[in-house]
Amino acid sequence: MARSPRSRPAGAEHAGHSGGAHLAGPDASQPLPFPKVIRIRAGGIRSQVRNVDEALDMIDRELPVELRRLPRWTFARALLEEAIRTGRKRDLTTAARQLRQALSNEKWLASDQTDA
Repeated sequence: MARSPRSRPAGAEHAGHSGGAHLAGPDASQPLPFPKVIRIRAGGIRSQVRNVDEALDMIDRELPVELRRLPRWTFARALLEEAIRTGRKRDLTTAARQLRQALSNEKWLASDQTDA
């Protein structure tokens, strides 16, 4: 028996970064927040990321191009886009975990964030 694809939440089109990352439904005007603020310690990059919009903006505008092309960052960005597309908490948690891992690999994750 073939499984049918899961349906998207109403209004959760693939927004991309330029369209903004927002929840579907009654909170559609609110950015998709991470379960916990991700704190960063790196020069030239914001000190914290609170939601998917800020994470995508940080990757697209603040991250050096040579780092942005590395698999850990392209994977983090793809997971962030998937979290936007589905609006699922599980996808958001996975995207936040990969973002923390990429930051940790650069030694940019604040020390109190390593256990998260």
